[in-house]
Amino acid sequence: MSSRSRFRRALAIAAAGTLGALALPAAALAADQCTPDGVTYDTNVLTWDDFFRANPRYSDAIVPFAAGAPGRSTGKNTTANIDRYFQAVTNQINNDPEMRERVAVKEVMFGKSELGNRGVNGRDLGFWVVSTPQNIANFEDDGAFWADVRDGRRSEAEGLAAIRTRPAIGWVTATPHGNEPAAGEAITRQLYELVARTDCANLRRLQNLDVVLDPVRNPDGRDNNVRTTSWGFDPNRDFGVRNYVENGSFLPYIARYPGLFFIDAHQQGAGYFFPPNEDPVHHEISNFALDFIQNRIGPKLQQTFNDQSSQYQNYNSYDMFTPEYGDTVPSLLMGAAGMTYEKGSDENYGKQVYDHYLAIDTTINLTSNDKVNLTRRWVEQWEEARQQGESCSLQENKLVSPLHESILQQPQGKVCGYFYRPDLHEGDVARLMRALREVGVHIYTLDQDTASLGIHTYGMPTGIGRAGILPKGTLWIPMSQPQKHWLQAILGEDPFIPYNYYYDVVTWSFGMQRGLAGDGHLTEQMPAGTPMTEVDNVNFGSVPARSTVYAFDTDSMEALALVVELLDRGVNVYRATSSFDANGVHYESGAALVDGASLASSGADLSALATRHSIPVTGLANYPVARKQLRAPKIGVYTTLATNPTNPLNLDAAAVNNGTATRANNGQCPTETGNNASAYCEAMFVLTQKDRLPASIFVPVTSTDLAAGAVTVGNGFTALVNPAGTIAAGAGATALQTFVNDGGIYVGYNAGGATSARNAGVTTLNTASISGLNTPGSTFDASFDTTSPVAWGFDEGGWIYRDSTSNPVFDRATLGTATAAVSYAGAPMRSYGFSVNALGSGQLGGRPAVVDQPFGSGRAVMFGFNPFYRSWKEQDERLVLNSVLYPLGAALPATAASRETAKPAAEQVKPAAAPVAAKKLPAVTSRPTKKVASIDKHVMIRVTRKQGPKLRAAVKTAKLSKSVRKRVSYKVTKTTVTLTVKNVRTADAHERQMWVARIMGGLKQRGVQAKMAQL
Repeated sequence: MSSRSRFRRALAIAAAGTLGALALPAAALAADQCTPDGVTYDTNVLTWDDFFRANPRYSDAIVPFAAGAPGRSTGKNTTANIDRYFQAVTNQINNDPEMRERVAVKEVMFGKSELGNRGVNGRDLGFWVVSTPQNIANFEDDGAFWADVRDGRRSEAEGLAAIRTRPAIGWVTATPHGNEPAAGEAITRQLYELVARTDCANLRRLQNLDVVLDPVRNPDGRDNNVRTTSWGFDPNRDFGVRNYVENGSFLPYIARYPGLFFIDAHQQGAGYFFPPNEDPVHHEISNFALDFIQNRIGPKLQQTFNDQSSQYQNYNSYDMFTPEYGDTVPSLLMGAAGMTYEKGSDENYGKQVYDHYLAIDTTINLTSNDKVNLTRRWVEQWEEARQQGESCSLQENKLVSPLHESILQQPQGKVCGYFYRPDLHEGDVARLMRALREVGVHIYTLDQDTASLGIHTYGMPTGIGRAGILPKGTLWIPMSQPQKHWLQAILGEDPFIPYNYYYDVVTWSFGMQRGLAGDGHLTEQMPAGTPMTEVDNVNFGSVPARSTVYAFDTDSMEALALVVELLDRGVNVYRATSSFDANGVHYESGAALVDGASLASSGADLSALATRHSIPVTGLANYPVARKQLRAPKIGVYTTLATNPTNPLNLDAAAVNNGTATRANNGQCPTETGNNASAYCEAMFVLTQKDRLPASIFVPVTSTDLAAGAVTVGNGFTALVNPAGTIAAGAGATALQTFVNDGGIYVGYNAGGATSARNAGVTTLNTASISGLNTPGSTFDASFDTTSPVAWGFDEGGWIYRDSTSNPVFDRATLGTATAAVSYAGAPMRSYGFSVNALGSGQLGGRPAVVDQPFGSGRAVMFGFNPFYRSWKEQDERLVLNSVLYPLGAALPATAASRETAKPAAEQVKPAAAPVAAKKLPAVTSRPTKKVASIDKHVMIRVTRKQGPKLRAAVKTAKLSKSVRKRVSYKVTKTTVTLTVKNVRTADAHERQMWVARIMGGLKQRGVQAKMAQL
């Protein structure tokens, strides 16, 4: 009997069995049904080499497969060629009657990469599912079934009843970092193995699992051989918020087809990393996911690699704390064993591919062999989460490293559910709700005003709540649902770090990053029987039929985007200079007032725009409060380079497609040393893509343009945004001074932004130093001065997010004529998460964070942090938009709408302040801010003084390279010894991962427990 005939018979018999194919162990399959021993193949299945040798037109394919020297790109294939092979195998199966009886492949394509959407060929986004024909035929139904179990639409009992009769799902993905390509070829090898093998062990895998294979998650990065997306972002810092198309279009599928495991395959310098992981682990990761990772998959991989004498390491450098990674997010979101696999690039490319394949194949085998028990525990975790939410309890912190003995803290307080009022931040709330609904979170709206206990708004002391009324229309997200873990991980104020180890940022609250002050959670359950209705789509957009004046609050980024779109369409828009009440509605400072006649003549569809941005618009009979006229914006964005760097908005797609593109026009934002435009690309992405502002209002400004005097009020520029570049004293700084003096708005951030303004003589603002300050993505309470247009709409308050310890600390004594639009709150200021030397007398409390500086007819606004950081921060993006829209004209009194209000008069937008006379202008000269020591870029490990010799010994035996050794220093105090390795913490952690792992391993061998580690 041929191998094909044996497989046909095996499948037929299994399908007819009372338990179904998935209940049959491999040993139960008779020898004449499939190959019982060893590994056998259907030699008719296309290999990589077969296909590409038969198709020489694809001359860039690497043949033989995976051939290449050490390094990350020597054997790498393009995304298009990997897709071609997957499609060829899929087509072969579909066209071969015998082959398609034993195996099937389903292709799921869901879009294109950023550059693919802009005309570059071969940049598709998608994945393939491999299983038996019966499983693939039922894949949509099975996926929907497990998704219903995951989100509570099916009961635990229903889920448990299906653990033998339905296949489970497993995810294997690669190349979120484009210059770590070997896993793409490894997954390609895995496809061949699953399809071509004719032995019983493989049949069992196909019966038990639907294996999802995604070989390229970042096509632009892979094909351009860079870590980032084409916009210069790290996609492994976006998986939770998913602002980039590569993640945004992909993540909903893991909720749609939830699996038992999710492999996120990367590369590092040498060896192989796989779990068990290092601390910290987020406290809301389920017990099942953590146990499966640490106690089942990790040990099995250790055994497999030991059997082959392959080098590996565990418990080193990779945590599961921040919900941004390709392991933490799937663990929290779909209850899977989310895992980072990292293969070194120091061996031949074929060995890199093989080791990744070995780890992937081992994971598939382990999961298949215990599929019933694993699926049972996977199902049970969702009811466990729901019960935790019902009791308003947070999971406790756990340590996963055997080296660590004590937990720093446990989560505090009770969280029964999150509420979002219908009269605050509507546009940004609606966008957050859409993101939650995409992954199966249940959301309700209160049908009536509801008296509630335990109302805790963001920023209140932990565990504290008060009695009050939640108004009708409030959105309510109960924690008593299976997605409780995900909800708390992303919406909670404080992640309660269990141990003073951190590899990236330490706070990230989605609610606080969006500035949703006034919203929060309940510390007690909603009253029993509260009338509420589940909602699928949240949109607050509404507009009255006709009005002389239209009004809406600008307390969301979406509302300010609506303002910009109206201005861009020629509509006359004012902003109220203070809060007010009209017709029973309260409006916060800076509310938009739109002239009805101007709107009508412009042809703009306010109803469509309000729906697009989810903004409720009301009608007024007149202008009831003092207001200021806005100018139609033309905003320069400083590239920080002498050229306009290529990016997705500055791309020659035809040249890319015909192979003639260069680094100057291929659409990949340059991030390399000496030509780094990452900050510029970050700002442009946030403004034009995430916030969806019209790209036409933003003009790239090079250092050459600025020095040549291109940015002037006379040329129509209203503002210049400087993303942390330093404009040196000289022609550029002189032009900046002239621009601001004549009525332009300058917006700059971090030390470079402040130094540029100082060099131009427009501010005296300087920085100060706080000894030992450490704020690695730390959140702080803030106060807002809403008399400054920079802070309009922040009447409810907000927070300051220090994305880096190197963020400048402004000195209040140097404000001069400026005011602090945003300051760190006074005592008692709260620090959320982790920080060092940030609180207390003389520290951050009360210091300026965003400074509003008048100069001549214009303004300069300096930020002490990056408002565009990772495109996470709607709150800070509001501050930027407030700044660039800063109205400079005199306040206009309350009045009725008229012909005059319909069209902006020149005197209404003309700056009220006169320019500084030429003779009185300050000199343009170099005025650097005070140098501030920053530890952000250093690897630091602190131990007790008694263990100092062991720390030194661990460093010595780690055999650091000469270039690293010269950066090593030790600081000894009465109680501690701190190792510092200066300036080695780059964006690519793989550059240091191996030697850091050797140091940490040396400490482990010597029984040393670090008191703090910044790795």
